[in-house]
Amino acid sequence: MFHVCYVQNMSIYYTQKYSFEYPFVEDDGTPMIMCTISVPDLMGIFCRRIGRYPRSFFDCGAATGVMVAMAQGYGMHARGIDVRRYTAHQPTAKFTEHLFANGHIKIESILDTAPIDADLAYCNGTLTYMNEMTLPLALSKFKNVGMLIAIHNTTEDIVAAERIGDPIVHSEPRLIRSNQWWLDVFRKNGFRAEFNAQYKCFCVRPLHTKLQANRLQRFNKCAGIQLAYAGRISVR
Repeated sequence: MFHVCYVQNMSIYYTQKYSFEYPFVEDDGTPMIMCTISVPDLMGIFCRRIGRYPRSFFDCGAATGVMVAMAQGYGMHARGIDVRRYTAHQPTAKFTEHLFANGHIKIESILDTAPIDADLAYCNGTLTYMNEMTLPLALSKFKNVGMLIAIHNTTEDIVAAERIGDPIVHSEPRLIRSNQWWLDVFRKNGFRAEFNAQYKCFCVRPLHTKLQANRLQRFNKCAGIQLAYAGRISVR
């Protein structure tokens, strides 16, 4: 349930597009490469927009667990989900095995998971496994996150990959639409969204976040205390 190159050799297009790769093994034993944005880069994108580094991380499409393990290594409370568990190459497996054993990564669909509560959520191709009917439900799971960063193939990717002779092949139907289509969908579902051209990702923030609600609650409480001190009202 994530973005991969479906060839044994390294995909030229994906390695040009993303800054970090790690290996995994398909069920039939085929060695594969996952191409993604690195955890430090994800943290940097978040920090430049929010003004601080994320304290918690949720990987929607965790695969072998590498990204969750790295996020924990950077001090974040990190969790994840995927529809199935992917086999990690040795010695990577010994660093991710405990994440599945202790429940930090669960085997479940985004459509079935509880609403995600994290500073930074990450989707690597996950949203293109939805269809136009199920996508709003999937997006509703991110209403409590500080920021969702999503990468996936778009129609622009299909054209660009074909242009360099490295066509993108999907093993099953995917929701491939233009960058603008995705931006419009995010906005129609209650998010602010922009496309980051440097990192080739969608940066998505809920219009009304849990963090904003907490700040408003604290502001109202402080305002009430100030009025009480001024002798205008009494606070119980």
